[in-house]
Amino acid sequence: MQVINFLIQEVFIQAPIFLGLIALFGLLMQKRDADEVLEGTVKTVVGIVILNAGIGVFLGSLLPITSLLNNAFGVTGVLPDCFGPFGVAMQTFAVQISIAFVCAFVLHLVLVRILPMPTFKNVFLTGHIMLFNTSIATIMGSTALGLTGTGLIAFATVITALFWTIMPAIARPFTQPLTDGMFTLGHLQTMDLPAGALAGKIVTSKKSSEIELPGILSMLTDYTVLLALLIPILYILIGVVAGAEAVSGLSGGQHWIIWLIMQGFGFAAGVAVVLFGVRMFLAAMIPAFEGIANRILPGTQPALDSPLFFQYSPTGVILGFLSCFAAMVVFTLVQLALGMSVIIFPGPIFFFFDGALAGVFGDKHGGWVGAIVAGAIMGIVVDVTALLLYPLQAEFFAGTGLNFGGGDYILWAPVFWIINLIGGSRVEGFGTYGIASIIIGAVVLVTIFWLMRSQSKKTPVVETFGD
Repeated sequence: MQVINFLIQEVFIQAPIFLGLIALFGLLMQKRDADEVLEGTVKTVVGIVILNAGIGVFLGSLLPITSLLNNAFGVTGVLPDCFGPFGVAMQTFAVQISIAFVCAFVLHLVLVRILPMPTFKNVFLTGHIMLFNTSIATIMGSTALGLTGTGLIAFATVITALFWTIMPAIARPFTQPLTDGMFTLGHLQTMDLPAGALAGKIVTSKKSSEIELPGILSMLTDYTVLLALLIPILYILIGVVAGAEAVSGLSGGQHWIIWLIMQGFGFAAGVAVVLFGVRMFLAAMIPAFEGIANRILPGTQPALDSPLFFQYSPTGVILGFLSCFAAMVVFTLVQLALGMSVIIFPGPIFFFFDGALAGVFGDKHGGWVGAIVAGAIMGIVVDVTALLLYPLQAEFFAGTGLNFGGGDYILWAPVFWIINLIGGSRVEGFGTYGIASIIIGAVVLVTIFWLMRSQSKKTPVVETFGD
C-alpha cells in the first residue's frame, strides 16, 4: 500500500514525471536510438515543467485579484475550485482515492481496448485532473450512498473510469479538425468544445487571425502585447472596485496602482511561458505516443491538458477568458440581487482555463465574436454546475468555502442526484436541485449530440495512431 501511495502521490500526480515515463516507454517500444530516447524524454519533461511554471506565474497574479473582487461583495460564498477541494478530500479519503485511481486507470484502458467505436479510442493522461475526478467520485459515493471501504473504492473506480472513457469521446469530434487526429482533450473542460461549436451556430464573424488592425493597433494581434496592455487595465478597474486600502493590504508597501500593473504584466508573461512549454511538449510527446498506440492500443489518441490547445488561437484565449470572467461576475451579482442562500463566486481556475479553451473553439467556429460568446456560455455553465452540485458537497466541505467544480459535471450531476435518490435521499434537495440537474443535463446532452452530428458531417476522416 505504501508503494501504491508513493506512486500516486509522488509520481503520477507529478505531470512531468508521469508523462516523461510515458514518453520513455513509447520511445523504447519504437526501438529508437539512445540519443533520441533521451532527447524525447527530456523535452517532454522540460516542456511540462515550463508549462506548469507559466501557469504558476499567471495564477500567482490572478488569485489575489480574484480575492479582492470577492471580498468587495462583502458576503460569504462558495468558490468552485479543484486544488483546494482535492487537498481537503485527501485528508479524509487518501487511501480510497489512491486505490480507486489505480483501479480506474486499469479499467479505463480495458474499456478503450474493447469498445469497438473509434471515438472511444482515447487514453486519458492529464494526471492531476485524473486525481480530481477520482476524488469527486469518492466524495459522491460517500455522501450520496453512504459507502465506505471496498464498496466506496469500487464505486469511485467505475464512475471515474467511465468519465475518462466518455468525456474524451465527446471531445474527439471537435478536436480532430484542429489537431489532425494527433491528440484530443482529457480534462474537466469538454463542454468548452461544444460551447464553441454552439457559438458558431449563433454568430459568425472574422477569425481573430484574419482581423487586420490599422497602424499602431496592428501590434494587438500579438497576444503577449495584447495581454500586457489589457490585463493591467482590467486589474486597475478591479482595484478601484475593491478600494485602494484593500489593494494596499496585498501590495507589500508598493503603490497599489503600480502593484496592479505589475500583476497584470506577470499574467501576460505567464501565458507566454505556457505556450512556449506547450510547443516543446507536443514536439516530443506526440512521436513518443505513437509507440504505445501502435503496439498496445491501436487507433488511440492521447487525451491531454487544455493549455495544449491555446496555440491554435491565442487571441481567442484572451477573448474567451474575459467574457467568461464577465459572465461569472454577472451570475454572482444576479444571485446577490435575488438574495439566494448559496452564492457562487467566480472561480479563477475555471474562468481562465474554461474561458480560454471555449474562446479557442468559439473563434474556430464563429470567429472573434464566437470566442466571446463561447466564453460567456461557459461562465454560466460552470457556475450552474457548481450550484447544482453544491448540496451534495456542502456537508463534506462545510466551513471551507470550497466546492469541487468543472463544467463537465453538468452531465454527471443528474447521475449523482439519481444515485442519491437510490441511496434513500441521504442529501435533501432532489425535488429542486435533482430535478433541475436532470432537465438541464438532458438539454445539454441533446445539444451536444446535435452539434456532434453537425461536426461529423463536415469533418474528414483523419488517420490516428496505429491505424
